[in-house]
Amino acid sequence: MKLNKTYINIRDKWWGLPLLLPSILLPVLSSANTYAHTSTGNVVLFYLPLAFMFSLMLFFGWAALPGIVIAIFWRTYPQMGLYETLSVTMHFIITIVLSWGGYCVFAPRRNNVSHGDARLIFQRMFWQVFCSATLFLVIYQCAAFVGMYESKSSLMGIMPFNINTLINYQALLVGNLIGVPLCYFIIRTIRNPLHLRGYYQQLKLQVDSKTTKKEIVIWLAVLITLMFILCMPLTDNSSIFSTNYTLSLLLPVMLWGAMHYGYKFISIIWAFVLITSIHYYQRYMPWYSGYDTQLAITSSSYLVFSFIVNYMAVLATRQRVVSSRARRLAYLDPVVHLPNLRALNRALKNAPCSTLCFLHVPGLELLGKNYGVMLRIQYKQKLSHWITQMLASNECVYQMSGHDLVLRLNTESYQQRIEALDKYIKQFRFIWDGLPLQPPSA
Repeated sequence: MKLNKTYINIRDKWWGLPLLLPSILLPVLSSANTYAHTSTGNVVLFYLPLAFMFSLMLFFGWAALPGIVIAIFWRTYPQMGLYETLSVTMHFIITIVLSWGGYCVFAPRRNNVSHGDARLIFQRMFWQVFCSATLFLVIYQCAAFVGMYESKSSLMGIMPFNINTLINYQALLVGNLIGVPLCYFIIRTIRNPLHLRGYYQQLKLQVDSKTTKKEIVIWLAVLITLMFILCMPLTDNSSIFSTNYTLSLLLPVMLWGAMHYGYKFISIIWAFVLITSIHYYQRYMPWYSGYDTQLAITSSSYLVFSFIVNYMAVLATRQRVVSSRARRLAYLDPVVHLPNLRALNRALKNAPCSTLCFLHVPGLELLGKNYGVMLRIQYKQKLSHWITQMLASNECVYQMSGHDLVLRLNTESYQQRIEALDKYIKQFRFIWDGLPLQPPSA
């Protein structure tokens, strides 16, 4: 499957995808927004449009602004009128431009790579989550205070610093924390459908090698069961598991997944789990005395759980990559950079019926004393590369101490192959600083 060249040329133009995607996706993603009612007004529990618009800026830069303006105007003008629509538009533009600009300045290199890179955690947490949410809330509070948001005045409350403001702020934080990677994935998939194949390959590589399919099925079954209990409507016979107690049980289950299945997998799963659990919050949080405080505590749980799950997934994935690299380096000689005897032992376990051929170069020791150790290193490297051209794909040359090498060959016709290799090795020529050197080998 290949993308059309014309589509590739126009997809990043301001009149291409940046103009169309905001108007198409904004109504769909806005359906994930969740609102609640408290004793002092309305609050937001989850808010996704800000994260979506920030993701558009990550992909398309300034080219995304016309599409964002049109999408906001198309969605808010019929409900709020021209004055409030202009206020909302400036509200979003100022927030995302300042946050996106700060992120590009302080993370100038590889700032558009997929989420999950441990080297960009701090910059992304600050600019994509904290800065954008704080700017958005501060501008909203100021605009609502001077009467620019009459239709949304119930979201502000009587005083600017109250429990409603805390819940709204936590909703913006969790929306950015979960929404930016999710919207990034959606936009990138639409922009290039082939990204799904690469994403799936990366997902498989991030899963712990000791994980079995049975374990994944059991983990998914436990997660689905908890979600079913959590979202089940409350009745007179409901137990404690039908309350937000079950929400706390999601954390250890998701942490297990984060430690074993990698960031690529767990970030998508947690996004849908969190959006679903927030959307059906009324089914495990009935109205009672102290409801406002409990709602603020539950909202903070959404934020804290999201941070812990994603952060642990990134660290666990990074740790597996580092451990895998260390294991690979353990099978290479650190000086000559050839497979060592440990690699030979591993190969013999996989193919016990093998033929070992010891290559002895006695003159290499004397040349090394006269011309230095670098001559011996380069001679072995070039000789092994010369021999590898005559070996099968599963055969290899291994480093030994001193001036010897080991060849592991398959057993089929090994005598004829050894004779052919002996003739082939004698054709090898080594030149050191313009001086041809040919130590005898056997």
